Amino acid sequence: MLLDASRTALAQGDHAQAVMLAEELLDEDPDDIEALLLVADAAPRYGHGEVGALAAAQAARRGADIGALEAAALLAACQVDRALDAADAALGRNPNDARAYAVRGQALELLGRIADGEAALGRAAALRPAAYPLPLAVPADAWESLLLAARSGLDREHRDALRGVALVFVDLPALDTLRGMVPPPSPLVDALLIDPDARHPRLELYRRNLLRGAATLEDLETRMRSALSSEADLLLGEDEA
Repeated sequence: MLLDASRTALAQGDHAQAVMLAEELLDEDPDDIEALLLVADAAPRYGHGEVGALAAAQAARRGADIGALEAAALLAACQVDRALDAADAALGRNPNDARAYAVRGQALELLGRIADGEAALGRAAALRPAAYPLPLAVPADAWESLLLAARSGLDREHRDALRGVALVFVDLPALDTLRGMVPPPSPLVDALLIDPDARHPRLELYRRNLLRGAATLEDLETRMRSALSSEADLLLGEDEA
């Protein structure tokens, strides 16, 4: 029953609940492969990439087919070089693993190998177009108007929190920036506050990450608004502290 409940929570997007239920199973049986695979899949989705990578490695040692779970978890944990190695290992086991190609492509992009990354992402899209679609084509002059619309759609509290914050578009987060934070954020974040305690903080919005999974300009605007709202919440939390 716990396993079914954990799967349901994962399907519903409640990743923390999915991990909690799976870990209850692991308390009773540390060798439960299905529970380990659930932790490996769900934990990185809410900021616990290292937990997911550990669970994937444990499942692999017990003979499970982990596919690209370890690679995806390592990427979420900002261990980009290890994620690339794990993705390549997954492709060695299964040359048609779309998720492994997706992780490989994202890792290569972060390492500055844009053309190689796009080729891998294209392969993922060819294998599983619904899961890994090619990015939406957005005119260069459309980003600022989308940002204006996203910001205008925030509630007043969030708009006020972002006053004085410089909003800038960047293709991808810089690994040095991520690794300078404790713990390092996932490189797949849509936006990130840089120096939030500074007099004039900067909020970077990452074009390539925002585009992942955005099928329309409306989807892109919605993702942008959600990213702005999440980062504004951090500023509001600091103000209360």
